[in-house]
Amino acid sequence: MERRKFIQKTGAVCLGAIAGGTLLTSCAKVYYAQYAVVDKSIKVAKSEFDERSAVVIKDDRLPAPIYLMKNGASFSAVLMLCTHKECEVAPFGQELHCPCHGSEFTNTGKVITGPAEEDLKKFKVTTNEDFIFIT
Repeated sequence: MERRKFIQKTGAVCLGAIAGGTLLTSCAKVYYAQYAVVDKSIKVAKSEFDERSAVVIKDDRLPAPIYLMKNGASFSAVLMLCTHKECEVAPFGQELHCPCHGSEFTNTGKVITGPAEEDLKKFKVTTNEDFIFIT
């Protein structure tokens, strides 16, 4: 994405948030969830989603953080590593953007705009009554 287009898009999103009286996710801080590693799975409490629809999990054993999103009763998890040149992507509204070369992905990891041609790496997600497990 060109610098000018990025600045215009960012400014429009933030102005829209101010004019609408709400603060959009793209202008808000990223929330890093608490988690535990259990039997090669990352275990996150569902209570982490009481006030939010997405969280980030940062674990030094991974090449990039995990973006964990709630959509209704289901959850999805993707590695926040661009498939173009392996830059770390960042949440921006309901999308994930690569700051290096402008690739854009849906919040479930599908490519919207290149130069990336492959979707983000997805993780298997299972749940029980209280927890989310990412493998």
